[in-house]
Amino acid sequence: MLLLRPLLLALLVGAPAAHAQIVNVQAMFTDEARLGPSAGADLSADWRTGANDLFTVRGSVLGQYRAQHRVLLGVLRGEYGKSNGERIMSRTLEHLRYRELHTQHLATEAFLQHEYDAFRRLQARALLGAGPRVRLFTSERLRLTSGLALMLEHERLANDAQVDAGQRTTDLRLSTYVLGSITLMENVTLVETLYAQPRVDSPADFRLLNETSLVVKANAYVSLGVGLTAIYDSRPPATIPRSDTQLRMTLGLTL
Repeated sequence: MLLLRPLLLALLVGAPAAHAQIVNVQAMFTDEARLGPSAGADLSADWRTGANDLFTVRGSVLGQYRAQHRVLLGVLRGEYGKSNGERIMSRTLEHLRYRELHTQHLATEAFLQHEYDAFRRLQARALLGAGPRVRLFTSERLRLTSGLALMLEHERLANDAQVDAGQRTTDLRLSTYVLGSITLMENVTLVETLYAQPRVDSPADFRLLNETSLVVKANAYVSLGVGLTAIYDSRPPATIPRSDTQLRMTLGLTL
């Protein structure tokens, strides 16, 4: 039977939304799901009125199917926002990942991803990659996992008025990540994720993502999370800044 994972209602505060080209899908899934199918969803929104009218909404649908030594993971996500009548956010993401467990500590995984981000001038980004995933350390309070994938990336920029309008690129990148979580108290968990994606033939062309989340569980049904995401792209499209940050507070309801 399908399991409904946390349904989230969130209030965005602090910095404007980050438009990272690296998406932290590792933190979206759990290794503790029982065998068989499970699914879930999350929704966050920010609505402000006054001197500056603002409305943003973000939603995701998650799913996974777990067998004894195999896991199939999928996520669909969308974001949309308007400020003072002008569109300020429009983004979609589809990600599919297959994981084969070989031992308690070693797995291999392959993934497909498609992304659209109007405000990073990204008309389409398609990824195909595969590589090993290693569980480095596991204890009652601490977990540390790392992964490395060889990733084929194809990008097409929007056909607008910028100097690189309509540009298409196909590159081979390494995608590496480290994911760690520590239980600070019985109901408090700190999760840290770091991604690096250098281009194979030009390592100076690289992208970084760092995401830190603190989750406090009030009880079995309600949790509060605070997350900070920082991204860096050494060679972004024209007019797009190299770095960006996002601060998000989340009220979670588990059904």
